[in-house]
Amino acid sequence: MNMMIESLRLFTTRLSASGHWSKITWSVPYLLGMLMMIMAHRTPCQSSVPRYEDHTHSATIRTVQLFKQGFELAPPVIELNGSDALVLRFDDLQADVENLSYTFIHCDAGWQASDLMPGQYLEGAMSDYLPTGRQSFNTLQPFIQYEVAFPNDMIRFTRSGNYLLKVFRGSDEEDVVLTRRFLVYEQKVDIEASMQASRSVDLRDVAQQIDLVVRHTQLPVQDPFGEIHVAMLQNMRWDDLRTGFRPRFMRGAELIYDFPEQGLFMGGNEFRNFDLKDLRFATQRVARIEPGPGEGVYHAHLTAEPKRNIRVYFDQPDLNGRFFIRNDLFDGDPLGADYVIVHFTLPMTEQLAQPPYVFGAFSDHRCLPENRMQWDPTTSSYTAAILVKQGFYDFAYAIPAPDGGASDLSLVEGSHYQTENDYLVLVYFTDRLQRCDRLVGVRFLNSRRG
Repeated sequence: MNMMIESLRLFTTRLSASGHWSKITWSVPYLLGMLMMIMAHRTPCQSSVPRYEDHTHSATIRTVQLFKQGFELAPPVIELNGSDALVLRFDDLQADVENLSYTFIHCDAGWQASDLMPGQYLEGAMSDYLPTGRQSFNTLQPFIQYEVAFPNDMIRFTRSGNYLLKVFRGSDEEDVVLTRRFLVYEQKVDIEASMQASRSVDLRDVAQQIDLVVRHTQLPVQDPFGEIHVAMLQNMRWDDLRTGFRPRFMRGAELIYDFPEQGLFMGGNEFRNFDLKDLRFATQRVARIEPGPGEGVYHAHLTAEPKRNIRVYFDQPDLNGRFFIRNDLFDGDPLGADYVIVHFTLPMTEQLAQPPYVFGAFSDHRCLPENRMQWDPTTSSYTAAILVKQGFYDFAYAIPAPDGGASDLSLVEGSHYQTENDYLVLVYFTDRLQRCDRLVGVRFLNSRRG
């Protein structure tokens, strides 16, 4: 508790000294969210061990994005020695520009650090400084934006596989600011994947089954069960990463998985969304937009929409949980996109056993403490107030798993076989000579377009 109070004191002291204190609106739900966020994120002296997952260690860091250069909605997946680059972009709400660095950790198929030394998977420098942060302009909430593209002239990758991007302060790699996963692949196998109806009659209307065949004619595989590893993602949700696939049949260099149990996903529902690219008027699903008191940030109140766990499927376009940043008044420049306190309302006939969380790519597909909804008995609904940056957002209401596993979206949102989802199939090869798990194949699959 003392550390939490000290972190909040330092944050508010910096804002007061910079003269920006008056520009922040403190509503009670938002202040509670900030307190929860500080409790959940470790202070710099406690961030000595990086998590091998998408995680933000600093309480003032917001809107972390990692995407393929040129397309903000593209997943962070690039080909080894290819022409594509990834872009890391994030905001710091504190007033001072920090001296930040970044490096990369090569991981095995199970997302633990591999046995390789940095010089064995990186070419050039082993770490580098982030370009100097840039100050926002014409925003009620000041922020400093950091951005870097990689691979670049300083750092390049020489091995395929799972990678963890680590940003840290100065030259102290133990003072971690944030971590992000990304993938570097080399296409050495042929992956045949398709979506099928579940063989289980009880799940046929609510689940999606991914069938799979892998052909490894270009690899010196001696033990397919021990050297070939398959993983699968739905909508880039790392919290629901599926592993442990084992082929049912083998035919030469062909591995036939034949409706693997791990490939059975709940179809879920189309994501809810809201559009805050222009704060001058309320868009669909935005009930009203109000200026904050004084020079505080705007408040956007979303239309109250009930739970959707009914059997009828309603098709609506979505981004499969993703988001992008935009202020239409500044030609899409993220430095001109302001922050907004968004008010969520979920009407319920009765209180749930566990409170729901506002969930999506903007929360790293995790049930974050600051996104926890509070029960309001006077309106018989759950509410939350969350600070987000201007843009277009997909979201859903999720219930966290008691064992820390995949969050449950079906309890509030429902689940349907017809739902449009994106899948990513990953195939790894345990290379004994290179002493690492190479990512030798990726296959993107859409439940409708194939």
